Amino acid sequence: MIRVLIVDDNPRVRSAVRAFLLAHHEFEVVGEAGSKELAVRLATETSPGVAIVDVLLPTEREGLSLLRVFVQQHKIPVVAMSLDNACASNALEAGAYAFLAKDGFSDRLLSALLAAPHERTGWRTRE
Repeated sequence: MIRVLIVDDNPRVRSAVRAFLLAHHEFEVVGEAGSKELAVRLATETSPGVAIVDVLLPTEREGLSLLRVFVQQHKIPVVAMSLDNACASNALEAGAYAFLAKDGFSDRLLSALLAAPHERTGWRTRE
């Protein structure tokens, strides 16, 4: 079971991603956040195996800052997402292991989550 934290400032996007993941039994959504502050608190409380982060949360600066906190301090692998593909290089440079455009992400999201790095202590392992 891969524990996923969803971070997006749009509640409709969070709901859609949650519903999509719940339809796949290999995922457990451990939390949803619409802000950086709540996301950090939930990451500490739930120890997700991977996080999905909107790079524009609500600004690219805030999204990239959260991404760095997850990767560097919490050691959580991050799939970065955005409607703006121009954010991809910044997200990858900030430490995301994958970047997906929000439009039509479904199959690519599954692949990205299943490919999450798991070498570090506390990250999920493939069973």
